[in-house]
Amino acid sequence: MANDRARYKEVLRVGLAYNLEQRWQEAMPYFRAAIAEFPNEAMPYAGLGEACFGLKQIDRALDCYKLAARYSRGEMSYLKRVADLQERLGRLTDAGRTYMAVGELLLRQRQLDEAISNWERAIRLEPNLLGAHQRLAMVFQRQNNVKGAVREYLAIARILQMQGEKNKALQMCRAAMRLDPDNPDVLTAVDLIRRGAEAFKDEGYEDEPAPAPEQPAPPAAEPADGIAEAVRQMAQALEAEKQTWQTPEAQRPATHDPVEAAKRLAQEQVAEEIFRDEDDDDMNVGENQLSKLERDALIGQAMDFQGRGFTADALKCYEKAVAGGLDLAGVHFTMGLMYQQQQRMADARRAWTRAAQDPVYRPALQELLG
Repeated sequence: MANDRARYKEVLRVGLAYNLEQRWQEAMPYFRAAIAEFPNEAMPYAGLGEACFGLKQIDRALDCYKLAARYSRGEMSYLKRVADLQERLGRLTDAGRTYMAVGELLLRQRQLDEAISNWERAIRLEPNLLGAHQRLAMVFQRQNNVKGAVREYLAIARILQMQGEKNKALQMCRAAMRLDPDNPDVLTAVDLIRRGAEAFKDEGYEDEPAPAPEQPAPPAAEPADGIAEAVRQMAQALEAEKQTWQTPEAQRPATHDPVEAAKRLAQEQVAEEIFRDEDDDDMNVGENQLSKLERDALIGQAMDFQGRGFTADALKCYEKAVAGGLDLAGVHFTMGLMYQQQQRMADARRAWTRAAQDPVYRPALQELLG
């Protein structure tokens, strides 16, 4: 086995050296030999992809980088290369979905600015990519970027209206109106939705057209288990390893302190709520309740404040989210701890009573109230 690994490293080294000299044809046999030795390693696929790209074999290069992305479990440079090659081939919908998935991975790694850039590129390529608009709306609201959040809520409303989801579209308009009540674009959008999809389209609410691809080619659909879904799975797997607030139960360090265990569990639940996919129940809310996107934005703000020690500001965000319909045991438990820190014990007990509906918090609550 040691000899196999040594041989693999040597042929890979030679292939990379040929790539560095742009001797693409000579490099390819070495990468193929490395793949034959260890077919689940990412680097030989990436090297072969680079050689194929150097030889203008874009389709083959894309296939190689997809494999490199899979076997690397989410190496960002490979994922971005996949999106770039999809874009070059004119597969703009596929490229948009890949950029969307890359942004999701970056969000899980708390790299907000890069995540935003990827989502914005995704919707330039695929204007009707609902997930990217939703993520941008959440993050812009979290950052108090009212103009950006309103723009994204209206884009979401347009997409939902075109899908025949009139009530959900109006819910997004209400979310925009809560941010900017006097915005004439929001009022116009509500009127257009009520008049029907064709009116909405005619009034100029279409997104900007996607840029022309560098190398036009007939669009080719990705398989159902394509790279975007693979990246979502990578994001989940990667975070299970890298983020302490998403560590599986079996991997958590043993602790005999029920309060500390509950704190960690609450952090996990709160963070995971942001990444939970929106369902129909989340969209079917009353006029005075917040959409899931709005609640997610408040959760993100609360987590930011909490991480910086601004307890009062974090509490305000959590309180708004709960008043808007959020009912999550981890949030109630966390709020109880914050109320306790502020010596507001009556409020703490009320929050903990709601947290106690989830049995996993009861040992900690017995400790806290004992």
